[in-house]
Amino acid sequence: MVKNRGFTYLTIVFMVFILTLSLAVAIPVWQTVLKRALEKETIFRGTRIVKGIQMYMLKHPGTFPRDLDVLVKEKFIRRHWKDPLSKDGYWYLVMKPGVPNAKYVILVKEQDLPKYKNPAIIGVAPRAEGSSILTYNGETDYKNWLFIIPIGAEKKPKVVYWKG
Repeated sequence: MVKNRGFTYLTIVFMVFILTLSLAVAIPVWQTVLKRALEKETIFRGTRIVKGIQMYMLKHPGTFPRDLDVLVKEKFIRRHWKDPLSKDGYWYLVMKPGVPNAKYVILVKEQDLPKYKNPAIIGVAPRAEGSSILTYNGETDYKNWLFIIPIGAEKKPKVVYWKG
């Protein structure tokens, strides 16, 4: 019976080692799964908001929504979705510039919208930084993910950040 004491201890140490090794392998995989799920949700929400903007424009020709809440009030989207990739849940609101035939868009932080004069929302963009796992419109960098209504023949407009 005395000979088994060391064997039991070594078995427990070995089991703890195997469990720790398994967790060390599983955590990065789990983080990747979570990041991919957040990216899928961001793409879903961004495209739904754009469809809501398009329906708003069909109902109100020649006008753009002034905020996202009007899309909820008029039932073009179900709720005011938050940006899943940002810590605070706020989007960049993509604004149509006041200049005709402009080849750029203006990104305004959602919380800065009250300071922005004459908003004309044509889409949203995530506020996250870094590389993505998924690709959206051929882009793998969050700062290049623009969920916008089509604004002419140009594929990708230049982005200007508004600094209220």
